[in-house]
Amino acid sequence: MKTYILIFAMGLSVISCNKESNEPSDGYPEIYNLNFELFRADGSTYEDGEVEITNNTYIAMLTDLTDGQYSFLGMGKIDTGETQGSGKTLYGGPCGGPNCVSDFKAIQFASSAEGVDVNGPVPFEKDKFWLLRYTNEDVDTLRIHDVQTINPYNRAFTFFINEQQAEATNFIYEEYAIKIQK
Repeated sequence: MKTYILIFAMGLSVISCNKESNEPSDGYPEIYNLNFELFRADGSTYEDGEVEITNNTYIAMLTDLTDGQYSFLGMGKIDTGETQGSGKTLYGGPCGGPNCVSDFKAIQFASSAEGVDVNGPVPFEKDKFWLLRYTNEDVDTLRIHDVQTINPYNRAFTFFINEQQAEATNFIYEEYAIKIQK
């Protein structure tokens, strides 16, 4: 009888451990996304593919991008319920996966899993880079300055286009949008 009770207790322990690991607080890391409002100098919008962005993760250094180590991907209009509800024409990179709602999606620029080894109020700071190329061959540098503290948790992003601070709108959850007129 003691064996059955021991096995039953161990089974409950395993089930409770599995339940705890499925709690929302232990879920996937938050992913921060960036959308673009892209306008020509005259205020008109670009067509799909007329603006390109480097195909890099957010760990690439600026020298890697300018040395041509990363190719460019055509950007296009994101057509989802969230973007339509924003009242803006938002652009992103290509979405080639089977679960894509639109041909284009926001680019991922940060994750809550970064800097998790930072303790206390000492900030974790990082700069992330992309290049944007236009049909007239102009190239802009996008830099995102990321500052994170763990205890207490705080995350702040500052966006720069060619080292000029760009206005960013946090319009839904971890979705940001910056406006570029060129």
